[in-house]
Amino acid sequence: MQDFTVFIANHMGLFYGLGAILIALMFIEYLRNKRSNFHVGPSEAVQLINRHNAVVIDVRPNDTYNKGHIVDSVCIPAHELTDSPKKLGKYKGKPVILVCNTGMQTQKIAASLKKQGYTAFSLSGGMRAWSDAQLPLVKE
Repeated sequence: MQDFTVFIANHMGLFYGLGAILIALMFIEYLRNKRSNFHVGPSEAVQLINRHNAVVIDVRPNDTYNKGHIVDSVCIPAHELTDSPKKLGKYKGKPVILVCNTGMQTQKIAASLKKQGYTAFSLSGGMRAWSDAQLPLVKE
């Protein structure tokens, strides 16, 4: 132990550098957790649907929705959600999973809904990730 304290005393620059790196890593991890707290993958979405009766809101246009969508999902195009978010009022007590093609469009919507008090999530990777996971789709 005495050798360790001598090492630190002789190499203060390295010791402070290590401390700065550790603090930076903790800060980056904090930001990553904060940013990803409203993202769910396909398997997590299935668990939310099955265990917590989550509602799946598909924000893609109706024609794209009809080509393939998640079972029991509700189609509310993104422009309608941003124009009148009250359409989701009846789902406020349930988890809401937002779905688009790639998951990029729903990130902002989910963040906005979280600020309004909803338990909202964005499906990471969108319908592409859902299809890649070979999960069921309904085609009309």
